[in-house]
Amino acid sequence: MFPLPILTYVKIGLCAALLFLAGYTGFSLEAARFDRYKASQQALTQKAEEEHQAAADQIRKEKDAQIAAINNSLADALVQLRSRPSRAQDAANGQGGTGLSLSAEDSVFLEREAARADVLRTALDSCYQQYDSLSK
Repeated sequence: MFPLPILTYVKIGLCAALLFLAGYTGFSLEAARFDRYKASQQALTQKAEEEHQAAADQIRKEKDAQIAAINNSLADALVQLRSRPSRAQDAANGQGGTGLSLSAEDSVFLEREAARADVLRTALDSCYQQYDSLSK
């Protein structure tokens, strides 16, 4: 009925079972090794992310402090500019060449524009710092 002796079939089955067991054991060991590697990489990535976030927070705090200083100096300048005379109908058309002859409205406008430009420059500098800190 069987072309080979039954003992040969048992040996073939035993070899197949041992091959399956060896493959499963190898796969399990490699999967465990890969899981350890993946966990270590995740820990390193999280540590780097926390460092980058701390650097970004520090840059943001410095930027906010600079913007607050700009806003404070703007408020001080606006208080001082209120004592200037208002725009008159017969005022000189830019003949003075200095800022002393500017009316209160014009000086306030220019001071606000300068403060706005300083805020934008500060924000741009903080963007550059943050980008440079990430690219290192």
